[in-house]
Amino acid sequence: MTTSACLSLSLILISTGNTPSKNQEYPPEAQYVLNEVLVKFNSDISKNLIQDAVASVQGRILTYLGEDISVIQWDPGVSALRSFLEDPDLFYLRVPEYIGTERAISILKQNPNVIHAEKNGIWHACREPNETNFNKLWGLNNTGLYDGTTDADIDAPEAWDIFTGSSSIVVAVIDTGVDYNHEDLAANIWINSDETPGDGDDDDSNGYIDDIRGWDFVNNDNNPMDDSNPVYHGTHVAGTIGAMGNNGKGVVGVNWNVKIMPLKALHSDGSGPWSSIISAIDYSWKNGAHISNNSYGGYIKPEDEGYFVSEAIWRARTAGKLFVAAAGNYGWNIDESNCHLYPAFYTQDNIIAVAATSNTDGLPDYSNWGPTSVDLGAPGGSDSTQNPYNILHSARKNHDFAELISSLSSLISAG
Repeated sequence: MTTSACLSLSLILISTGNTPSKNQEYPPEAQYVLNEVLVKFNSDISKNLIQDAVASVQGRILTYLGEDISVIQWDPGVSALRSFLEDPDLFYLRVPEYIGTERAISILKQNPNVIHAEKNGIWHACREPNETNFNKLWGLNNTGLYDGTTDADIDAPEAWDIFTGSSSIVVAVIDTGVDYNHEDLAANIWINSDETPGDGDDDDSNGYIDDIRGWDFVNNDNNPMDDSNPVYHGTHVAGTIGAMGNNGKGVVGVNWNVKIMPLKALHSDGSGPWSSIISAIDYSWKNGAHISNNSYGGYIKPEDEGYFVSEAIWRARTAGKLFVAAAGNYGWNIDESNCHLYPAFYTQDNIIAVAATSNTDGLPDYSNWGPTSVDLGAPGGSDSTQNPYNILHSARKNHDFAELISSLSSLISAG
């Protein structure tokens, strides 16, 4: 890490519940949204051929703003009718239950004008979340608290002597939303200065009306507030990245000064469809984020590879943006063929996949690892149970949460 760089701590949380052993042979069953399909057509085909293909599965098109339209209403010349702003050839379809996801994909894949068709998969926040004090934040400065190893940390105070962050760096938190009114976060929330609040217009012509603080891709509105009660997962993540420093309140983030872009792509229960995640990734780089934090993931079968999420990450890479991802929490080597966890396992070189380290500088037994796919380790929890060895966080104001269960964090630099 260069000392002149802006420090950014991207938090990746570990799920509660039972942690499978390192010897568990197969990952959990992949989930997807019933009766929905993502399909991409060749870019040089006619409107009629696309309409015929969609009609062959009796599909309806979902636009990027959540409007449900018929194939007759769709017009390739109208950007507001696209399913994804940055990829006009990618369609998000809803099909009748009697046709279903599997059959629709089978029909579409037989069409020579289709590049690829797949399910609309579901990924989950790799979880969980307390307003606390700096002397308990061992990941930033470990003094041996909780029987830990002194200096098993990221040397945050030493870095802060040189640099405490910059408001010119924007970090997108793609998660359950962010409590942008939180006393430790409000001053560090990204504001879209090209948009006029409340005028009902898309002043910056980016396709989103009044997106002052980002966007909610789950509910298709301009209010990306964290509603994942009682976890407040995205707020926790944002606090670790950029809770205000030196203000005498709560916790401190790795960056005392930074801009957090709240992008809600996960429901309040921590689950999010690929369609929302793709749109959030595209919004992040298109609207100025240098880094995105992606504290979610899931296992994908070979036939459900998440092709279109991968393409979105490639677009971010082409724009020169970093993508931080969770390594996961099953205690597996995710390089092995039956245990791949995405998005960490994707191969783009802008991805930083992060495993956990304990307060003794070891690898906790719950943390995934992989010589090829995992890039680094950073302070997380010592185990998968609720105890004081684990990372504390910036919780939502006026709520009393239990101490954080097993978080992962990654220290990265942005020029």
